[in-house]
Amino acid sequence: MFCGDELTPGYTACTQQMTLFAVASLIPAMLALILLVAAFAAPGLRGRPELRTQALLYSMVAWALAGFTYVLGALPSF
Repeated sequence: MFCGDELTPGYTACTQQMTLFAVASLIPAMLALILLVAAFAAPGLRGRPELRTQALLYSMVAWALAGFTYVLGALPSF
């Protein structure tokens, strides 16, 4: 755990903040996963390379946003 010892003041608030940001990072992660699956499984996207590329790029942006949100929640605990 990055928040230090359980007996230190602010430990509970730190863990709650980390949990909140971890849950918040699930939203863009799920969007990224849906876009990634759609880029390879949807017939409309498979047939048009420009739409497939656009869906994959949006998926990459959503993964980056999810990772940034997760790291942002852990930073104050260091």
